Amino acid sequence: MRHHFVRLALIAAAVTFVACSGTETLQPPSTDLSGGSTHGSDTTVHVDPGNPPPVPSVVASFNLSGVVNGHEPGADTVHVVPVASATITLVKVGEVNGDTLNPSVTTATATSDAQGAFRIENLAPAYYRIDVTAPAGSPFLDGVTGIGPARETEIRVWVSLGRKP
Repeated sequence: MRHHFVRLALIAAAVTFVACSGTETLQPPSTDLSGGSTHGSDTTVHVDPGNPPPVPSVVASFNLSGVVNGHEPGADTVHVVPVASATITLVKVGEVNGDTLNPSVTTATATSDAQGAFRIENLAPAYYRIDVTAPAGSPFLDGVTGIGPARETEIRVWVSLGRKP
């Protein structure tokens, strides 16, 4: 019985291969003058990548806004909640050209509102570390993120704080 099943499987595979191979013969691709290439009845269009789009220049000043969220355990998933009264400290750690500042320089601070939102305006372009300190008595850990020199006048970040163990 087992040998009979194996023979049927091999015959089915051979029939499938013959049925799928078609009658068209394979030809090497040829390129036409419009930049496309053809292969049988299939057509592939090649797009010349040319030069990539230019990288926008660094802006003279920018505004940083964001939201601080915390993770609350739920029945079957984690809920994201705004963290009010978190302290956001913006620390300049490097110049636009990449030179590291030693020591780093605290540039600005802000406090998140009831929706976890904050905003810091009129910042010079640089590499910044964003330290987020959870409010006293909060069930959340502190957090950190960073940004590089701004290429837009409005930069928005979201910071997620994990829950304390």
